[in-house]
Amino acid sequence: MLERVLRMADSTRCDELACLGDITGYDSRFYNYHFARSARQCVDMIRANCRWVVPGNHDLFASQRFPSYSNGFVFPETWFTLSPAERRNRAAGRVWSFESEDPNDLGDMEKEYLKSLPEYEIVALNGLKMLLSHYIFPDLTGSTTRYVEKKRHLDDLWKFMDSRNLTYSLSGHSHKSHAYFSNRGSFSFVRAIHSVPNDTIHLGNEMTMLLLPPVTGGKGRTAFSVIDSEKRILRLFHEKMI
Repeated sequence: MLERVLRMADSTRCDELACLGDITGYDSRFYNYHFARSARQCVDMIRANCRWVVPGNHDLFASQRFPSYSNGFVFPETWFTLSPAERRNRAAGRVWSFESEDPNDLGDMEKEYLKSLPEYEIVALNGLKMLLSHYIFPDLTGSTTRYVEKKRHLDDLWKFMDSRNLTYSLSGHSHKSHAYFSNRGSFSFVRAIHSVPNDTIHLGNEMTMLLLPPVTGGKGRTAFSVIDSEKRILRLFHEKMI
């Protein structure tokens, strides 16, 4: 799927490519192609083709790297040598324990690359400044189990974006088939994010957060996202189009 997405990016004349993380994650509960996968090859392709790359929670686990934000949870130094059951008990539902994670074929070079990645990128294009991360600030890597659900959960994100004059925040981590969004002037008093059923999204000038579908994995349709920074349009290309 990654090879097909890269070919599509070339055919649609994308100027730059960004990867929003979880290059290596393989949760056996959600994936079926056990014999046709290679985390090492995925890392190599991402490294060779993407200008901006941020790590996801699965990438951090695969490279044995702790996140900068854990919502108060203190990782024991032995975290990566614990059994899945021990990690689950220690985590107490506060951070992901990766108990269903399958082994990968990463080498030392790929692990060092994943360790070197910044947890977020700030990108300036055509007068737009965007935040790229795996999940929503402050949990930039999606390492905690707390999902953004209530409007107040986005307060820290808006403050962070405002302090850096950012227009959009683009994140992955979602396993949904559609994009989700929120903006600082949301019409909802309680709910944080809202689904966008359309594959073409016209972005305005207001500070906006977008959760994008994954390229592969999970249930439902997957998608490759393309943003036109001049026209401020985001388009999703689903698996059937790739």
